[in-house]
Amino acid sequence: MRKILLGALVAFGVYACSSPKTENTEETASTPEATETVAEAVKPRVFFKSPADGATVSSPVFVEMGVEGMQVEPAGQVKEGFGHHHILINQEFWPKGEVIPASDSTIHFGKGQTDTQLELAPGDYTISLQFADGVHTSYGPDMAASIKITVK
Repeated sequence: MRKILLGALVAFGVYACSSPKTENTEETASTPEATETVAEAVKPRVFFKSPADGATVSSPVFVEMGVEGMQVEPAGQVKEGFGHHHILINQEFWPKGEVIPASDSTIHFGKGQTDTQLELAPGDYTISLQFADGVHTSYGPDMAASIKITVK
């Protein structure tokens, strides 16, 4: 009887170890949901590291630019998930899909810079970051951020 019982236990153990586990199937089935959660957690955005919104500053104004969910690289090639910063003076964003022209109020950082100094006359300003692709095509309001500053 012991041999039969022992044989049955060994056979059950071999079967249990070799049969597919439902846990792995469930994990595989939940992987797309987990991926969506991670993707939502890292929604691409731009932001000012400095100055702070509402700050009173002196000229030249030191500006440090940040981005999450995308990578900064110099202008030239269009690659998904990559781009570079632009600063817009007294503007909130550049329309999605439109090329941002270079001017005194739309400043390009096509070398991949993440900080700069702006020479601004005394006054109140809205300054905005606008992220764009390798040929300066705007990612639109979803990849823009604005702050208000006072230059004394």
